[in-house]
Amino acid sequence: MIERVRRSLRSILAVAVASFTLVGCSTGNLVPPASPDAWATAPTGASPRLVADSTPSSARSIAIGQDSGPVHGLVVTGTGQASARPDLAIVSAGVETRAPSAQEAQNQNNQTMQKVIDAIKTLGVQASAIQTTGISLYPVIGEDQAVTGYVASNHVTVRVDAIDQVGPVLDAAVKAGANLASNVRFTLKDQSALRNKALAAAIGEAKSKAGVMAEALGVEISGIQSVTEMSVSGPMPLGEKPAGAGVAAAAAPIEPGEVTVVAQVTIVFGF
Repeated sequence: MIERVRRSLRSILAVAVASFTLVGCSTGNLVPPASPDAWATAPTGASPRLVADSTPSSARSIAIGQDSGPVHGLVVTGTGQASARPDLAIVSAGVETRAPSAQEAQNQNNQTMQKVIDAIKTLGVQASAIQTTGISLYPVIGEDQAVTGYVASNHVTVRVDAIDQVGPVLDAAVKAGANLASNVRFTLKDQSALRNKALAAAIGEAKSKAGVMAEALGVEISGIQSVTEMSVSGPMPLGEKPAGAGVAAAAAPIEPGEVTVVAQVTIVFGF
């Protein structure tokens, strides 16, 4: 009788152990720590986080996650610029004609503009460097709201690779019949070198400002956390050079000066 009771108790205990093992394996997140001191490894203020994996329940560990603090740093903006003599000019010129009829105004305009283009080409300017930028034809309305005539206009831009040819191009256009204000814009064929120089100057200014700020604050710069290029402006135009009909009497004086590229960066310095 006593032996039967012992066997029954062993069977009940085995079933209970098996049930506990199955529950522990199926839940994953309900696994107790591997040792009573496992929770004690968490640093003060940290929130413990359980990690479920495929390892046996007895080998599972507890990963302690701790949120990182706020990022400290000096946020500094630097501006730099670089200048160079331009090696490219964009010249614009136009022709305007008036006539009683639209067809007559357009025909006269076409003939004059063709003379302007031919005159520019005689200076060695290729056809690919000349581009039409605007054509218009509109009626002229009198005081009694009646149409008194028509105005036709045509504009072209010319790419001049040789700066010393800008004056002759303007003169040739005006002599051939260009009567709308002609403009000149100076720029660079390749702006990359000037842009890089401006960026380097902007970074240098930012570093200099950060050094002054760190010294005043009594902190030491430990490195750079981030760099952001805020803007880089292309060569700033010299301005418009108007050329009226009177320019044909003498060569147009042209002074290209320099073009300037401006860059701005924002750098976060760690300390």
